Amino acid sequence: MERVGIYRNSYKQYQKWGSIANPLTTVSFIILNWAFWFTMFYLIGGIALAVALFGGAFFWAVGVRTFNYEGHGKGKDKREDGMDFNRSDMSINQYWPGIVAGEWHNNHHLYPSSARSGFLKYQIDFAWYYIYMLYKIGGIVSYHDSKKQFNEQYLSPYLRKSEKVENAELSASGKLTNN
Repeated sequence: MERVGIYRNSYKQYQKWGSIANPLTTVSFIILNWAFWFTMFYLIGGIALAVALFGGAFFWAVGVRTFNYEGHGKGKDKREDGMDFNRSDMSINQYWPGIVAGEWHNNHHLYPSSARSGFLKYQIDFAWYYIYMLYKIGGIVSYHDSKKQFNEQYLSPYLRKSEKVENAELSASGKLTNN
């Protein structure tokens, strides 16, 4: 880690700061790094370039990273049966980002190359609608849609399993009769 300017703490320092790096040194290096790049962009293209690039960096650092943190349940397992089918990570499908950005995050992790990530009826996917419209008017010549694969691999088995569980519960309660 020395090649990137981070020097590890001793275990005693780690217990004090909760980090493998000294917080003051780390923050100082971050500030110096940002100041260096702001100066370079200012010298290349003036204040407009520097502000535009740093505005984009701020948007990415705060907006996109926060969105991704939320999309992974803030480090907690918030996956729901029948909504989040990918169990290999903590990604979750959320209504607000799903509808606004077309980013059904758990579905995106299942099929990252799919143009569509809203696979269920209620998963509105405006990004998919836009891509499909472009395809229809000739703006793009091909796309990859994984909805059929999702239905076969995840949704159908889930529905069959849910139906069996429901029938077993009804049978156990005496409400299911065979005619």
